[in-house]
Amino acid sequence: MSGYQPKLVVFLGSASVLALAPAPVWAAQQEPESPATATAAVEDDSDAIVVTARLRNESLLDVPVSVSALSNEDITRYNAGDLTKIGELTPTVIISNYRTIGGGSLSIRGISSPPTQVGYEQPVSVALDGVQTSSGRVATLGFFDLEQVEILKGPQALFFGKNSPAGVISVTSAGPTSDLSVGLRASYEFVGDEISTEGFVAGPIGDTLGGRLAFKYRDMQGWLYNNAEPAPNPFFPAALPAAEGRLPGAPDDRVGDHEIMGRATLEFAPTDTFTATARVFALHGIDQGGGSYSQNIGPCSDGRPRSFGVVDPFGDCTADNQTSFSNVVPAIADRVPALDGDNRSRGKQRAVTASLNMQLELGAITLTSITGNLYNRYRSISGLTHTVDNALTTYEDTSYRAFSQEFRALSDFDGPINFLAGVYYQNAKDELYNHTNFRADISYNAAADQLVTYVKEADLRSRAYSAFGQVIWDLTDKLEVSAGARWTSERKRTFNRNIYGVDTALGRFNTLNTIYAGSTDPTPGVLAAEFRDENISPEATISYRPAPNSTIYLAYKTGFKSGGFGITSPIQTTTLLSDIDFESETVKGFEAGAKGKLFDRLTLQATAFAFDFKNLQVTTYDAAAIRFQINNAGKVRQRGFELEADLDAADGLRLRGAIAYVHNRFRDYTGQCYGFTIPVAQALTAAAPPGCSFVLAADGSRARTPTGGVILQQVFDGRAPARSPDWAANAGFDYTGSVGSDLEWTIAGDAFYSSSYFAGDTLAPASEQDSFWRFNASVSIGAADDRWRFSLIGRNLTNKYYLLFAGDRTGGTSVPLTQGEQRGVVARGREVGVQAALRF
Repeated sequence: MSGYQPKLVVFLGSASVLALAPAPVWAAQQEPESPATATAAVEDDSDAIVVTARLRNESLLDVPVSVSALSNEDITRYNAGDLTKIGELTPTVIISNYRTIGGGSLSIRGISSPPTQVGYEQPVSVALDGVQTSSGRVATLGFFDLEQVEILKGPQALFFGKNSPAGVISVTSAGPTSDLSVGLRASYEFVGDEISTEGFVAGPIGDTLGGRLAFKYRDMQGWLYNNAEPAPNPFFPAALPAAEGRLPGAPDDRVGDHEIMGRATLEFAPTDTFTATARVFALHGIDQGGGSYSQNIGPCSDGRPRSFGVVDPFGDCTADNQTSFSNVVPAIADRVPALDGDNRSRGKQRAVTASLNMQLELGAITLTSITGNLYNRYRSISGLTHTVDNALTTYEDTSYRAFSQEFRALSDFDGPINFLAGVYYQNAKDELYNHTNFRADISYNAAADQLVTYVKEADLRSRAYSAFGQVIWDLTDKLEVSAGARWTSERKRTFNRNIYGVDTALGRFNTLNTIYAGSTDPTPGVLAAEFRDENISPEATISYRPAPNSTIYLAYKTGFKSGGFGITSPIQTTTLLSDIDFESETVKGFEAGAKGKLFDRLTLQATAFAFDFKNLQVTTYDAAAIRFQINNAGKVRQRGFELEADLDAADGLRLRGAIAYVHNRFRDYTGQCYGFTIPVAQALTAAAPPGCSFVLAADGSRARTPTGGVILQQVFDGRAPARSPDWAANAGFDYTGSVGSDLEWTIAGDAFYSSSYFAGDTLAPASEQDSFWRFNASVSIGAADDRWRFSLIGRNLTNKYYLLFAGDRTGGTSVPLTQGEQRGVVARGREVGVQAALRF
């Protein structure tokens, strides 16, 4: 990749085209507005924010749910083009894009699942134009041309299907417009040398058909610098020529990526009572491999990371904009058939999302059918030790596909009683192919001329059936009672085997003749299993509306996330079925809220909640054993409150703010300690690391492994889960004024605060993120009718690098009696960019 000057020229050229493009006399002057929004009128307040938290159009102030709504203006103000950046706009939301393995982690109110396990579903579901997914791979997608994003906090089992015990992010893309409308936007960000261009064309195609075609192209040179240089390979077998094993150095001096995506929408409305909307979204992306999305964050005894005791002279040990990883060793690339000898560290993603939403009004009953099909595939070859030596190199091919179908009926009777009823079906499949080289110096098979340690294939298939219903009863014109429940039945099957494996001092991967106890497939070398579970999640709410635009409510809510299997870890001869399975996660509790609008200027939302989670699904990585530890935490007790305010302070001046306190604490959970090496010679005398203890044998002495080592454990009771800050807040403003009658300017600023939290699931001291502030700001000027606009946008202006996720690093536990090194997904630092937009 080249420097930023060519991209700046491209941006300026694009901006010039936007500025000079003529606006036809038939061009629409208004913002694009989808038919769904256009028809979602709120009788008592024409400016009300409309949400669909209960699958019916309701004012934000009328719906008895804790929900934050982000408009298109909120999202584009700071050029938020993915879920990570969208999540940064709302307190208590933390989203990381891990890209490899599970894809990403989504957290609301401090409840999340790590992104390191294929087979784990996130406790936060994402509804893409009504199609639900709880796969972490959704965090890897780009988002653009959106109408609105709703963040629903707390359990949402009743309305949004399975696997939403922590909340739901509902994303609505923009739809066709009543008149022809065209929009273009080009932006350039200086620090990461990132150019982005997007646009849309929308309007009627005929009397009964409307369409919208949108696209986005993004190319980034990189905000993260790779300092790896060519070097001798300390982990290459002496039997092979040293030149074949030489470390090639960095793929580029910066870690960049690019992607192109598009969405086509057709809306067919042959009558006033029937509408069918079809959407197809497709994405193609290229990056520098799964290992490029995280970096070494220490701790390091001498300021440089170590891999199995070997110092990386090019790496550092802090969360910043520096990293060190090399292209793949040529000898390894030559022995991976899928690479065709190409040793570049790289990754390729392809994703397709298709949906068909049909609505038929039969008097006071509306029938809805939502059909969805999701596909997301990522192929990557890269080193995963986050050091120059790439002692762990993996070619990974993961894919996720899901088909879903939902039917529901919703009433809108004039009488006091209304209902919602529906059924839901989903058929999903995760596939994993993993070709891993771990320490070529000890894995080399001379007879077969193989450097690979193991080749694994695995899949996880699931089928879910669900039925749900709710009754709403208006006892008076101010008092409403609603109750409902969702029944879910889910079945999962998994198949795991190593096609090839060698036995080394670090693990026994030759499993071709292993018979696994409990496997549903008796074939040697195959570990197969089946999981079934059923659940009923009830919900009840009492709502009181003392005046227009005001609601007080008390709700009892429950939630469910099904158990299953994790298929990331390599299977070894010693693997047990209990090493890969986990139980279902449930939650129940109460939420009370009050929301209203005062003096026609001040909007307030206040929520208090108390939930108890049982069997929270957790997984940690044992870097020494090269496997993931899969567990269910006994309980997590959650108590907290949230307050949001929005004030129209004066003409053109809007103030906003929010604060949240969420007290999550483990109960009855003992799990894995973070990486810490105790030599066998000191097994009986060494002290346990801070926060951990020794597993004891029946006689009270320290339990020992077959090789004489000791076993560490950690009692998590009384501690917060990973990615769960106690406090989060934001405050901001935007001020709009005019210059004459034709020009309009806007200044905006936002500050975001988070208290400290642990980013890693083992709560390793090095993964603790201290409390921090972030600041965003933007300045724009444009036409009063919004036909054109130029903006200067800044994000994270204080250049704070903070952790989104962390875990123990392979090869990082080589210094005895010292905390093992951690790898971390680090949030992007300062961004300063310019943007030009045109609409006609």
